[in-house]
Amino acid sequence: MAVSVSFSGNYRERNYAEMFVDIDRYITNHENAYVWKGTANISDIQKILERFLGSERTKRALNIFNLKYNIDKDNEIADARFIKFAENLLTGHIGTASAKIVISSVAKEDKISLPEVLRILEESKENIIINKKLVESSNELKMLSEQLQSANQELINKDMQKDEFLDTVTHELRTPITAIRAATEILHDDENIPTEVRQKFLQNIMAESDRLNRLIDKLLDLEKFETGKQKIYLSRNNICNTINNTLESLQQLIINKKISLEYPHQKSEIKAFYNEERIIQVVHNLFSNAIKFCPNTEGKIKINIYEDANFVSVSIHNNGKEINPEDLEAVFDKFYQSRNQNIKKPIGSGLGLAICKKIIEHHKGKIWAESSQSNGTTITFTLPNYNTSEK
Repeated sequence: MAVSVSFSGNYRERNYAEMFVDIDRYITNHENAYVWKGTANISDIQKILERFLGSERTKRALNIFNLKYNIDKDNEIADARFIKFAENLLTGHIGTASAKIVISSVAKEDKISLPEVLRILEESKENIIINKKLVESSNELKMLSEQLQSANQELINKDMQKDEFLDTVTHELRTPITAIRAATEILHDDENIPTEVRQKFLQNIMAESDRLNRLIDKLLDLEKFETGKQKIYLSRNNICNTINNTLESLQQLIINKKISLEYPHQKSEIKAFYNEERIIQVVHNLFSNAIKFCPNTEGKIKINIYEDANFVSVSIHNNGKEINPEDLEAVFDKFYQSRNQNIKKPIGSGLGLAICKKIIEHHKGKIWAESSQSNGTTITFTLPNYNTSEK
């Protein structure tokens, strides 16, 4: 017991232990219970036994077998009892499966040499390796199949999103066209319309025409950015002046909605590296959204500019409703509105933030949204710093 506990057994000892522990199973496989109809030469099996057990042990084992069953030593043909006896002898050395393979390899009518049997064993090892590789390949194919299924589902989702997006764009195009046609028909059919009313219809036609042009421009912008056709030429500009110029065009909207504007950098000089026309487009869109989503009373917009060694950051905050946390990234997706038709659709095409993201990314900057129920929404974008870009 001390020796058994102190030392770990080798594979032969483990095989013998298996035979002792599972003695009932081995008894059921006794020679007398073994049915076998093939033929084999005792000399061939003896060579196998000598190869694994040695000459002395093999000779002693065969003598015991012959005495037990009163078999003539000169008998050359092995019977079922001898085949099973030989398998049991080998099991303790090479395991049950290997013993069956070795014995079944020589238990045929044709004689087989020991080198051929050993080659069979080597082939068996190769088959095990091949089977292992097949299992690994099968797992890889399963993984690739899952990835392909996932990619296919993503394509289906994108295709659905494109259909929804086209529906949304079609609706957006039809709205101003319908308004223009209706006003035009009224003017055409009724020559007695008062001058003031006629003037109002004409103004509506001009406003809807401008809206239609803006939508078409946004669609073309997106197409150019996504296909790489859009070229942006950068220069060094004062971001504070750019924001001032943009605010001037929106001043009347801010006054009409009685929004409180906080912009401490109005007279500062913070230079960044960007295309001014495109950044005016970004800032204009972000301010328009901030104005639109500000509450009808006590609306507030706050503009902050931060500068570090690499980037200039511009934050535009409004105290309106928060954005759902799961939608903070989706708001910059051009399909965002069309995926949310179950809620009230906001005014606009839903393309503005998608274009803003493309413009900022072309400037090697980033844009993101932060939101909370108590504090409203902040959208921040970054641009390359003047000094960093100059180097």
